[in-house]
Amino acid sequence: MYYIKKSFLNFLLILQNLFKKKRSNSANAAGGGNSSVNSAATIQINSKNENVKKEVERISTKIVKKYFGDIDKTIAILEKRGIKVYRTRFAVKILKNINEKQGFLTPLKGFKAFYLNFFISLLCDKKLSFKMNTPSMFVFSGTPIDKYFLASQVYRFVAYRKKLPGFEYSVQEKFKKIYRNPNTKNFNSLTAGDIFALKEAIARDVESVDFAVKLNAETELLQKIDNLKAKSSAE
Repeated sequence: MYYIKKSFLNFLLILQNLFKKKRSNSANAAGGGNSSVNSAATIQINSKNENVKKEVERISTKIVKKYFGDIDKTIAILEKRGIKVYRTRFAVKILKNINEKQGFLTPLKGFKAFYLNFFISLLCDKKLSFKMNTPSMFVFSGTPIDKYFLASQVYRFVAYRKKLPGFEYSVQEKFKKIYRNPNTKNFNSLTAGDIFALKEAIARDVESVDFAVKLNAETELLQKIDNLKAKSSAE
């Protein structure tokens, strides 16, 4: 769980300050505008997304909990849903070279896609064709996968399949650029539309962490209940 939480903490704190600064500048420049119309549209969109997020959590829970802790069986469930899962002990190094992280990957294009296709085909039994694009997929290292980290990535996969905003190719590329170097210069180059889209991308990652944290809390609670039952029976 520490690995999952640590990935976002400093990044989100930095972005929070940058968002506040950018929002303040945009508000001053706009001078109000059609705020009531925009607010109504935002409420409608948020309401729709909330319903989809509930469905994403339900499906993610169904996938993860069926064989919770049995990584191979969980991966088999994912593959039955039509997504490839690749594992190689060089995954972290390969992905780092193209500014990606192990776990669920949204589609890539250009050199990054060709690079990943080449090394996945070279190092894994499941082959990819040498194209300038990739499908969505999971890529993990050969070391044991933390079940809560896998749960967070399953959530992202389901959210992507359910078309929650934030997974569009251009949005993800901007997100990775900001994640790699969250400074004022990079942030100021974003438009108001970019910022809104970036917030959605961040929201999906935060939700995936929250999903894993919730599972962790439920698991610990059930373990305590089982321990109390065992203690009571022994007495």
